[in-house]
Amino acid sequence: MRNYGLLLAGLLVFCSCALSFATAAPRRALADSKTSFTLPFDLVDNRVFIEVRLNGRGPFHILLDTGAGGVTISADVAQQLGLHVTDAGEGQGVGEKVVRAGQAQIAQVQMGDLALTDMDSHVMDLSDAPQVFGTNPFDGIIGLPVFERMVVKHDYVNRVLTFTAADKFDYAGAGVIVRFERPRQIPVVAAALDGVAGTFGVDTGARSSLLLYGPFCAQNNLQEKYGAKLEGVTGWGIGGPVRSLLARANTLQIGDVVVRDLVIRLSAQKTGLTTSSAMAGLIGPDVLSQFDVTFDYARTRIIFEKNKNYGRRDSYDRAGIWMGQDQDGKHFTVVDVIAGGPGADAGVKPGDQILAINGESTTNLILPDVRETIRREPVGDKLTLLLESGGKQRTAVVTLKDLVYAAAFARCDLRISSSDSPSSFLFPIIAI
Repeated sequence: MRNYGLLLAGLLVFCSCALSFATAAPRRALADSKTSFTLPFDLVDNRVFIEVRLNGRGPFHILLDTGAGGVTISADVAQQLGLHVTDAGEGQGVGEKVVRAGQAQIAQVQMGDLALTDMDSHVMDLSDAPQVFGTNPFDGIIGLPVFERMVVKHDYVNRVLTFTAADKFDYAGAGVIVRFERPRQIPVVAAALDGVAGTFGVDTGARSSLLLYGPFCAQNNLQEKYGAKLEGVTGWGIGGPVRSLLARANTLQIGDVVVRDLVIRLSAQKTGLTTSSAMAGLIGPDVLSQFDVTFDYARTRIIFEKNKNYGRRDSYDRAGIWMGQDQDGKHFTVVDVIAGGPGADAGVKPGDQILAINGESTTNLILPDVRETIRREPVGDKLTLLLESGGKQRTAVVTLKDLVYAAAFARCDLRISSSDSPSSFLFPIIAI
C-alpha cells in the first residue's frame, strides 16, 4: 500500500496539491473574442462555490479554492460520469485520520466561458461534507488549474467572480498589492501577527480569519501569550474534525494591509496538516471578505481593495456548539460543546440530536446559515433548542455570549506606504 505524506495544504476540506500521477498540462479554451467573464457564486460556510459542468453534465457544485492544487471530485460524481477510477493511495488532510483517494481523468471541465480539457482528478469519499455544509451539495474542488490560467477577482459583497485571461489583465486601481511566493499550490505571503513574523497561506477555503499551525504556536508561545483556554471542534476537514484553541488577536499585517481584532484558531491537532512547520498558518475568508480580492498568479500578486465589509468585527459561534448534519438529513447532531460556554451551561451535550431551533424544525434549516446566524446574533439573545437523546426530548435555552473577548482594537485599517520535505500527494487544504 502506498503512503503519501501531506506536508502543505490549505484549509478547507479536500483537494490535491501535487498529483502522484503524471498530469498533462491542461489547455485553456477561451473564445478569441473573450478576454474576461463573470460568474455568480454561493458563499457556503464562508467558502466560494460555483456551478461547473463536467464532461457536459451538471451543473455540479464545486468549491473554488486557492488551497487546492488540482481537481478533486466526489466518488458519487465519478460514478455519475462513468469515470474509470484507479487507486491513488492514501494521504492526510487537516483531520487526524488517514484517507484514501482514487484518480481519474475528466475530458472537460467547463465554468462559464472557460473550458479545461483532459484534466487529471482525484476522487474522494466526501461523505463527511454534511458535517460542514449540511444539505448543501458538495461535489468537488478546483484550484490551481484555474488560478494559473486566469486572474480571478472575488467580489464578496455582490458574490461575483471575474475571470480575466492573464495576458490581457491590466490593473491601474488604487488597491494595495501584496506579493506572494508559491512553493506549492497555495500563495504564501509574509505577515506578522501582533508583531510575530511568519509565512501564511492565503486560503479562500479556510473558513475563518486565521488558523495557526501547531509548531508556529509552540515556537512563539502563543497559547500563553493570548491566554487561550477555550478548546473545541472549530471545523472539519479531510480526515475528520479539527480541534483548536480560541483567542483574539489585535493586529494581522500583510504587507501594507492591516486587519485588527481577529478571532484566531490555534491548532490543537496531534497529526495532520496543521502539525507542519512549512507555514505559520492560513489566512481565510473572514479576512479576505473585507476586500475585493484579486489573485494574479501570473504576476505573483494579490490585490486588496476595501469593500463595505471592511472593518466588520470578527466573531465566533456565540453558543459554543459545533453542530453537524444528522445522517437522515433532517436534523442536526451536537458534535462538540465548548466547556464553560453557553451551550454547556444550558445542558447541551455531545450526541444530542437537535430537532428544532426557536420553534423552527431543523428539517427546514440550512446548517451553515444557522452557524452564521449564531455567530452574528447579538450577545444576550436566546436560542431555544428542542433536543432528543436516548429517546427522550427536552428543551435547552442557550443565552448567546462572546466566548472570545474583545481586544483593544475593533476596526480594520488599510495603510498604503510609498514604497519539511516535499510531498508527492497533497490534498486540498480544506480546513473547515
